[in-house]
Amino acid sequence: MQVLSIARLVFFIALPTGIVLFPTPSFSQQDVATKQGKEINLKEEISNLSTKRNLLTKELESIKKNKTYENDLPDIEIYIKAIDWLIRTKDFDQKDTFKKANFIADQGIARALKLQNNQKPWLSTFNTPQARAYRSAIDNSLQAYAIIYPKDFGSNKAMKYPLHLVLHGKNEKLNEVNFLYENRGDKPLSVDQNFIQLSIYGRGNNAYRWAGETDLNEAIQNFKEQEKRLGRDTLIDNARFVVRGFSMGGAGTWHLGLHQPDRWCVMGPGAGFTTTHGYAPNLPAKLPDQQEACLSIYDAYLYAENAFNIPVVAYSGELDKQKQAADIMQKHIQSFGLPMEHLIAPGLEHKFPPEWQQKAYAAYAPHIAKGRVPYPEKIKFVTYTLKYAKCDWIEILGLKKHYIRSRVEGSFNGQSYQLQSENITKISISLPADKSRSILSSKSIAMVFDGQKISATPILVDGAMKIILEKDEKNIWSMSAPKPGANKAKVPGLQGPIDDAFTKGFLCVTGSGTPWNELAHKASLQELERFKKDWELFFRAELPVKKDSMVTTNDLESKNIILFGDGGSNSLIAKVLPLAPIQWNKSSIILKNKTFNSAEHMPALIFPSPFSSKNYVVINSGHTFRTEDLKGTNALLFPRWGDYAILKISPAMPMKTELQESGIFDEFWSLTEEPK
Repeated sequence: MQVLSIARLVFFIALPTGIVLFPTPSFSQQDVATKQGKEINLKEEISNLSTKRNLLTKELESIKKNKTYENDLPDIEIYIKAIDWLIRTKDFDQKDTFKKANFIADQGIARALKLQNNQKPWLSTFNTPQARAYRSAIDNSLQAYAIIYPKDFGSNKAMKYPLHLVLHGKNEKLNEVNFLYENRGDKPLSVDQNFIQLSIYGRGNNAYRWAGETDLNEAIQNFKEQEKRLGRDTLIDNARFVVRGFSMGGAGTWHLGLHQPDRWCVMGPGAGFTTTHGYAPNLPAKLPDQQEACLSIYDAYLYAENAFNIPVVAYSGELDKQKQAADIMQKHIQSFGLPMEHLIAPGLEHKFPPEWQQKAYAAYAPHIAKGRVPYPEKIKFVTYTLKYAKCDWIEILGLKKHYIRSRVEGSFNGQSYQLQSENITKISISLPADKSRSILSSKSIAMVFDGQKISATPILVDGAMKIILEKDEKNIWSMSAPKPGANKAKVPGLQGPIDDAFTKGFLCVTGSGTPWNELAHKASLQELERFKKDWELFFRAELPVKKDSMVTTNDLESKNIILFGDGGSNSLIAKVLPLAPIQWNKSSIILKNKTFNSAEHMPALIFPSPFSSKNYVVINSGHTFRTEDLKGTNALLFPRWGDYAILKISPAMPMKTELQESGIFDEFWSLTEEPK
């Protein structure tokens, strides 16, 4: 074979606004020899793949003319994205890469041709995996998932099927091509299943944290909406959702099951990790204060008491080092007098073979058969953050202080409520649907809350009858009505830290003006470029970026706004600074009573957006964990700065920043203590 050096290739990428030219990376002769043990002519392989990609794009453009198929487009567009990202990331060194890529390209073309004839076999093929996709509200990116229906799905219209959410383990070889190929649907299952299986791509390998967590929520929602359009949504049993996974998927299951214990009828974690200290290598015994505080966001062992609300069936290999995850959880769960079933495979290391999977299914079965009670008589719920604030009929709306143990225990006897709380200042109690219909807002409900007798009148909030109570400075609970925009406290969905801003729709904004200080301006753009590369590689999407002059009112009202620059270069930074928790001008940055020179320092922070009551503003920061953390164990994906940081900038090239201050704003988004 003749080996050719490739200077530059150009092919077409379909975007929502049309088709544009995209230059691929350049390749040297060394890139031709791959780990497959044989030479591959990349120019020829990419040319062949690009030809198929362009054919698929052409067919797709024809389909887009028919608005009837608008909801079906992602299931075809995902094949284009898979090819694009394969070439963009130069991920060519895996075995049979181009064989798999060509297969999925052909499958995408076949889908497009079928859809042109109003056929959608991937929506009606049962007992074999079928790839799906949706457009994420976070960044408008295409994200994949897969569905396996039972072979008898829909044959009995009165039958409802459980849904199993399956989380994959960490796989350094995982990309869109491999995920689509693994779920190509050309082989029926060897064992009958009596449930719907939804397998998550999860934006790759992030342990279902941050945007990876949003991905699974969006995938479930997309699947349910698709089934509703097909008239099959009544076949999904919402009371029998199961979350399970092994290895990184086990870590994700521990996290999702215990943070959202009202969502699942049983959780099935296998291996994984449940704590940062003791699992992530080379960590100091004590991290900086704000980092230690933010470990409580994802460290699952802290949420062990939530097993009161959800059955736990864990699996471990007897010799698996990750058995420590279940051992730690069993110790903590049993300390609350709660049960936890732990299946242990003798003599096995980090494996979950089919025979043990079947034993796990058998252990899940009684809990699945029972399903979730629509309105449980008793709840015990623990959280450390308003990011996780809800359990069945209770939602915590305010904390006395974030990142310390916060707990509510509630019971309902059909007529009245008994509640006890720790570190909670505001709470919402949703009435049962039948009770809501009967009393509306005309009757008071008797309650005892932290020993205080209350006669509470329900009010209509977002279509449901609720009782909202708030505690004053004297620890007295009283009725509270929602006042949009009036409360400047941290609330669910607006509680920080900086990393939380990238879990829902966001837009990065650069400036078009003259910077106050050139050094700080360059440092902010360097941070943006670092974030852009990490987002593309580890969260599998293009970072959404606009100039400040191009930002629309809809952008400001519907998205978290991530601003890079300073009050001179970025007009939106100038607009939000008067409402920021710090002071910043051309000469200085003032953090409470500490002052920093603006020419040599840059602030990074998060606070509520003045443009929208439901969104954040972030200044000069992407994720606060870094590329090396994303490459390492997923336990390292914890916040490094909290809500704010001050960075000292070194003018040496490459430019570096050194953390001077960082911390967490109080419950009212201000600094009540001196920064340390």
